[in-house]
Amino acid sequence: MDGKSPASILDKREFDVESIAAKQHAKKVTEAGTTESSRRWLNAKRQTSPVIYEDTARKKPMVSYVAAEFKNWGLTVSNTPAYTFVPTSVQGLQNLVLWAKANNKRVRASGYRHSWTPLFSQDNEILVSMLHVAVAESVPDPMELLPVDPTIASNEFKTIEVGDVSPSDPSKRLVRVGAAVTNEQLRRWSIRGGAWTLPYNTVIVGVTIGGTNAPICHGAGIKHATLSDIVRKIEYIDVNGVHRAIDDPAELKAAAGSFGLLGIITHVTFEMDKMTYAHFKPLKQDVNLVIPPPTGFKVPVAIRKSYTPAQLEAARLDFINKAENSFYAEYFWFPYQQEAIANCWNNTDDASSVYDYPTYPDVFFQWVQGWLGGVINDSALFRALPGYWQAEILGALEHFSMPPQLGVVGADVKTYLPDALHFRRGVNNMRVRDMELQIPIPPRADDPTKPDWEVVQKAWWDAIDAVYKDPTAAMRIALEMRIMAGSDMIMAPQKGNSFGTASIEVLTSMPAVADGSWVPFQQKVADRWMSYQANGELLKTRPHWAKEWDGLTVRGQPWRQFLKEVSYKDEIPQFMSVLQGIGAKQNFTLADLKSRFSNPLLDEVFFD
Repeated sequence: MDGKSPASILDKREFDVESIAAKQHAKKVTEAGTTESSRRWLNAKRQTSPVIYEDTARKKPMVSYVAAEFKNWGLTVSNTPAYTFVPTSVQGLQNLVLWAKANNKRVRASGYRHSWTPLFSQDNEILVSMLHVAVAESVPDPMELLPVDPTIASNEFKTIEVGDVSPSDPSKRLVRVGAAVTNEQLRRWSIRGGAWTLPYNTVIVGVTIGGTNAPICHGAGIKHATLSDIVRKIEYIDVNGVHRAIDDPAELKAAAGSFGLLGIITHVTFEMDKMTYAHFKPLKQDVNLVIPPPTGFKVPVAIRKSYTPAQLEAARLDFINKAENSFYAEYFWFPYQQEAIANCWNNTDDASSVYDYPTYPDVFFQWVQGWLGGVINDSALFRALPGYWQAEILGALEHFSMPPQLGVVGADVKTYLPDALHFRRGVNNMRVRDMELQIPIPPRADDPTKPDWEVVQKAWWDAIDAVYKDPTAAMRIALEMRIMAGSDMIMAPQKGNSFGTASIEVLTSMPAVADGSWVPFQQKVADRWMSYQANGELLKTRPHWAKEWDGLTVRGQPWRQFLKEVSYKDEIPQFMSVLQGIGAKQNFTLADLKSRFSNPLLDEVFFD
């Protein structure tokens, strides 16, 4: 202390360092965690987490935290797992699951914690954080601005490996991606190599591959299903601590979107496309023309315009043409704005004149915009404003910041496909709340061989109408819709949608949650979206598993119950049957899955 020697301090304090007890204690502290007996002693003395080794030599203990409070990014889930572990090796995860089995603990994984639904761990169980906790909890998140992730080389779950030619399509390639790889890391890898890319993905780059795969996430485009649909192999640690792999197409229909019930995912092998280039050309246009209202719909007075029937019909046909023929089709409307945005574009093999988008310093500017949004979220002054003012301010700022800026119409940016898929950066910097439903596009009554796009128009305008009828202005961020395909995944919300899916969502700021306006608005919008029929039957509209729906009701039933008894009445038994079949070959039962990898939400939906 203060530069003094240990001897001088001990002599003054009259410590008896020669006592047997003191020597034994010092020895235990020195050895702590390096031998079986010292590890047991350390755990008993300090009540720390168990020491889980990541290597065969037992020299590298896994990073762990005791009773660390967990909160997801959207602040809808909060609990206190007994232990939080941060693995970097398959061996470490195997050892952890074996310890959990021996101690009757449940194990659930998380990445950036970007799901709003309670799909995570629970009190007094085990959370596996595939990212370092400091990274997972960082808001704002500097990851998008940093040149390289220094942990990639030492982490088995952050690897990207090009494999064989796809057996189903020789023009595609199988690429093995670690579960902790972020969309930003994958985007950079694709562009740096210039060879292979996912054909579609989520917009946000601050999520992990494991985190987007487990709840069956998706991108946009009428030919594009979910990310799970292009998984060709899934690797995981099972209930017995064995590193398993599944590549059977029939089993993958359950395993590639299994919510973590099979085990802790380590790697996902995707069927990737050759790199192509996007003619990125978003368009800002009057809201009545981007997606015209259905015939007879009463448009809110504030945005009502006098267009001729011919103009509206031309706009309707343009909307249908873009939805049916664009490689990517996405739409935005920000609260109380006169214009909406059609982000619809196609791709090309021609690499001439291609450049990164957004360019620097635009990446930094977008990141700052997200950070400022986060500051506004937490500002007491902003929260003191009426909800309508908050929505007006945020809506105007969001609309202005979206491309094309400054009223530049017709600008055609030619960029790498993954750049266009991830065209907005800094999204992680501003927490939002988000409810998203997957509405089937039904067949037309007069021609069942063609899709009925009027249902999509109605869903879009029902949400806008709900905004104008809501005195609390609860939707303060955006209305967003992506047109996509159906899915072959058993538990995908898009399953069975042969004409495609309208993936539509409403988003708001955290102040709208704090003032109590958000949940009632969610329920009103959900009531509208869940009411649509085709040929006298209700459409099988389902929520995005990772977005907000839990706690709401459908026609008087709790949504959990409705999913189990109506939405997935046939699919849940099929899903469980496939898992049971996998277990018969890999030596586990459904009861084992429940006791090791489930949580209260999944218990109720799949097991109870």
